[in-house]
Amino acid sequence: FSKFSEIHQSFLDQLTESIGVVLHTIAANMQTEYLLHQSQSLTAELQAQQEELKKTNDRLEQQALNLQKSEALLKSKQDELRAANEQLQEKARQLSEQMHQVEFKNREIEQARAALEEKAEQLSLSSRYKSEFLANMSHELRTPLNSLLILARLLADNVGGNLTPKQVEFAKTIHSSGAELLALINDILDLAKIESGTVTLNIASERFAEVCDYVERTFRQIATDKGLEFMVGIDPQLPAAMETDGKRLQQIITNLLSNAFKFTSRGSVSLRVAEATSGWSAGHPVLDQAERVVSFAVSDTGIGIPLNKQRLIFEAFQQADGTTSREYGGTGLGLSISRELARLLGGEIRVASTPGEGSTFTLYLPVQYEAAPEMPRETPRDGESAALAQRADDTLARAPLGDEAAHAVAPRAAAELAGKKVLVVDDDIRNVFALTSALEAHGLQVLHAESGKEGIELLKRTPDIDLILMDVMMPGLDGLDTMRIIRQLEGFESLPIVAVTAKAMMGDRDKCIDAGATDYVAKPVNIDVLLATLWRTLPQEAPHG
Repeated sequence: FSKFSEIHQSFLDQLTESIGVVLHTIAANMQTEYLLHQSQSLTAELQAQQEELKKTNDRLEQQALNLQKSEALLKSKQDELRAANEQLQEKARQLSEQMHQVEFKNREIEQARAALEEKAEQLSLSSRYKSEFLANMSHELRTPLNSLLILARLLADNVGGNLTPKQVEFAKTIHSSGAELLALINDILDLAKIESGTVTLNIASERFAEVCDYVERTFRQIATDKGLEFMVGIDPQLPAAMETDGKRLQQIITNLLSNAFKFTSRGSVSLRVAEATSGWSAGHPVLDQAERVVSFAVSDTGIGIPLNKQRLIFEAFQQADGTTSREYGGTGLGLSISRELARLLGGEIRVASTPGEGSTFTLYLPVQYEAAPEMPRETPRDGESAALAQRADDTLARAPLGDEAAHAVAPRAAAELAGKKVLVVDDDIRNVFALTSALEAHGLQVLHAESGKEGIELLKRTPDIDLILMDVMMPGLDGLDTMRIIRQLEGFESLPIVAVTAKAMMGDRDKCIDAGATDYVAKPVNIDVLLATLWRTLPQEAPHG
């Protein structure tokens, strides 16, 4: 291997340099490519980061917007809450004021309630005092009337025949006036009982034919005496009977017919009993609901009543005008009592009248009794012993005899009572004298005692007494306590005792029966009623101690 020449050496140097340049270029290109690749990678990464940053910015911007909206909403809610709080505070203030007002009203109501309770207690006390006063007043009025009517009746009967016709007429006038006075007393007591709500009803089946028969018997002679035509008619479509208080029904019809005869001097008076489908007040709580309604229409051709007076006449102590009382008499109580009794029986009274031509008063009642809203039906008593309940039931089954029924049986009663021994227990010597005179006139033997204690002692000494007439209101041992003691005495448990009392208020009969009475009669005593009552209390064989 030969040594390189300078040319070779120069070529090699150039070649080396060229190779170095190439290598350097290659290395530089490689580095450039590497840097380019790195740059591209960084650029891509940067772009990705920029996109991510943009997305993040977008999210942040959206969140910022949402936050702004939330802040706005929160501010709105805060404003609303502030307004609601203000409203709540205002309502709380108003509620507090209302609570104070309610407390004030409650105090006023409590005071008013206490005042009402006190007033109700005062009214109750007043009503009780009124009832007691009326009962006592009834006793004070009826006691002298009892003697007057019995003795006047004995004089009018003129059994001894030693009175002149003029004297008999005087006695009849005294008896008639006393009977009228008794009727006025009964009207006042009836009105008082109605006003105090102490009227009781005895609901039973009442035959229309019997009502009309009663009317015929009671008013036919009056019509004849006044020269009036009198007609009584019954609708044949009606059932045979209705359910009501027969005594109260008769009382209403009697009042209406009495007025008709009183105010009619010529023409006619009539009673028409028929089924009704209308005519009563609209919206009546009982009649509108009743299956069948009966009407009792009393028509007359009398003086008539002006339209502006037709409501007034139903008020207590009222008549059409002042001249009516002066010309025809009366207290003005009959229609007031009749209206209230009609209401208690579930009906009402209507009037149609033309002055100078006449009037028609129509009583509407349900055929089947329905109690008025404020009038409950009477229920049997509870808590009585079996014997007492039986005695009460036996006595109540024998309702008090009417004057006409008593008059019909009086002769037979007097015949069977003749010779019976009666003990009259009464502290008023006038009553003792009157009753003794009347009973002895009918053949009875009469013993008398002026106190309950004296009566018991006399009964023990005279065990063959057949009957006792017991006055209820006596000083010391009264009639009720006397009867209780007699019922405890051996041998006198069933001795007939008829209570005689001038009290006429509700419950007096029950009190007598509860105390041991067999039956009850009210003063003034109608002799026929007394004889009939005594007769029906007698057993088949009168007890003798």
